Amino acid sequence: DYGAFPGAGTVGSTEACLLGGLCLKFRWRKWYAKRNGLTEAQVRAVYPNLIISTCYQAAWEKLFRYMDVEPKFVKPSSKTFAITAEEVKAQVDDKTIGVVCIMGNHYGGQYDPVWDVDEMLTKLNKEKGWQVGIHVDAASGGFIAPFQKDLPPWDFRLPNVLSISASGHKFGESVCGTGWVVWRQRQDLSDTVAISVSYLGGKADSYTLNFSRPASGIFVQYYKFHRLGRRGYQALSDNRMANAKYLRSALKQMKHSDGRPKFVLLDAGDDDCLPVVGACLNPELGLPYDDIDFQHQMLQNHWYVSGYRMCFHDPTDESTRPLFHDAKKSQTMFRVVVKANVTRPMMDNLVTSLTACIRDMDSLGPGFQSMHIAKKQKTHHKGHAC
Repeated sequence: DYGAFPGAGTVGSTEACLLGGLCLKFRWRKWYAKRNGLTEAQVRAVYPNLIISTCYQAAWEKLFRYMDVEPKFVKPSSKTFAITAEEVKAQVDDKTIGVVCIMGNHYGGQYDPVWDVDEMLTKLNKEKGWQVGIHVDAASGGFIAPFQKDLPPWDFRLPNVLSISASGHKFGESVCGTGWVVWRQRQDLSDTVAISVSYLGGKADSYTLNFSRPASGIFVQYYKFHRLGRRGYQALSDNRMANAKYLRSALKQMKHSDGRPKFVLLDAGDDDCLPVVGACLNPELGLPYDDIDFQHQMLQNHWYVSGYRMCFHDPTDESTRPLFHDAKKSQTMFRVVVKANVTRPMMDNLVTSLTACIRDMDSLGPGFQSMHIAKKQKTHHKGHAC
């Protein structure tokens, strides 16, 4: 009707994820009630589920807790960090409101194969008479993937993609707290969360969880769209990816004293992923320090290199579980997110700092472990913290 996709500005991508999830839930509830001859009250007693990778961001835990949706987790491989269509298919049932595909997880920056999941759902929906759709969580990839020309379709070009969320402040160059959600259509999607407002004069629809909000993020995003344009965002994306490749190449060249690689790279490589370098210290070396120690040492050089354990917090039973089906939850890793303000001289400084930190930790040997064991014992595993 309007020649544009319906959508809304949100407070970060968290609100965008919640709105996308709510629309999937309301859409499913209407379909499930009709299919099973249930009243509105009866269908509200049915507990729906949402399928998502264990590499999910914390925003989705809010949906599970606040909106009464059961998470069905797919544990990817530590070799890919991405779900597969076959693994998703095994989890889908008639209570599934949708599948979340992450365009750029925050561990290694890999993309879930939306195109494969879409193809599988097309066949499964036809076979079962279901209408399971996809929400694309493009919190990070929303301002990267559109500028990667060799990437397969991942958006509304695929028939089962119903909504897309993105963060404006990660790679969109807006201020913190800027988010966006876009739906495929109004019917059974955005209309299910729309609230008509008329008391301010005239009539308008509100799609967000709260009415009052700052407008600074929208204005900054609008300015950046005009200031940079498509060519500007393309140049920023290319520059980030080039700097990530530069750092990745430097890590590949770093060797232990016996000539074995010092690091094992975990990210998706130089193309079709986020400008994120994910790696871990080579487990075969049996070092007396890990990637969490490495993070603390890098802080002394004013670089924050995020360290993680390969585990996640399961909100269904408050337990800590392995992030991947083929890696221990005690295994550690680190990542470097390459932003637009990072220059090549800054990358050279980062490589120099990395080399110096490794040299210092190697010189301390087992003594490093005893120095830092007390600090490491204080850390916990709830959420995605170290």
